[in-house]
Amino acid sequence: MGKLDTMMLADDLALSQDKILNGEQDFDAEAVYKVIDNLGVLNNPIKDYFDMTEEQYYEAESDHKLTLIKLASKLSDLHDRILTNHVDGYVDKDEINLTYNHENPYEDDLYNPTIDYRVIVYSLKVIGAVQSIAAKDLEEVLSKDALLSVGLAAHALAHNA
Repeated sequence: MGKLDTMMLADDLALSQDKILNGEQDFDAEAVYKVIDNLGVLNNPIKDYFDMTEEQYYEAESDHKLTLIKLASKLSDLHDRILTNHVDGYVDKDEINLTYNHENPYEDDLYNPTIDYRVIVYSLKVIGAVQSIAAKDLEEVLSKDALLSVGLAAHALAHNA
C-alpha cells in the first residue's frame, strides 16, 4: 500500500458518508481492515481482536486508553472508542504528538452509526497525514487502542447496518 492510501480511503469514505449511512451504498469494512493491518501497529490482524475478551487484550497489548470495564466481554461489544483527533510536532526533530478523545456510539444503549463513521474517517485522516510525512514514526506514536477503535467502529458499522 502506498503512503497516501490511508488518506484516500478517508476521503472516499467522507464523500460517501451520506449514502452509506442512509443505506444507499454498502460500507466496505474490508478496506478499513486492510489499511489497519498494513500500518503494522497492532500485533495481530484486526479481525483477530473482535472475539478476544477485553481482559485478553488488556493484558496482552492495550496501551490503556480504552475504558475496559467488562473484562469478560468480547471486544466487539465494547462501546468505548478512541478517536485520533489531532497531530502536531516537528518531523525533523522526531517529535510527533497525536491527541485522542473518547467517543461512545452507544449513547443511551442505542447505536449511532454516525459516531463510528466519524471515528473511522477522522482518525484515518489524521493517521494518513502522519503516514504521508513520517511513516516510519507512525508505528511508535500511534495508540494501539486508537487503531483498534477504528477497527471496532468498522466492525460495528458492518454488522449493525
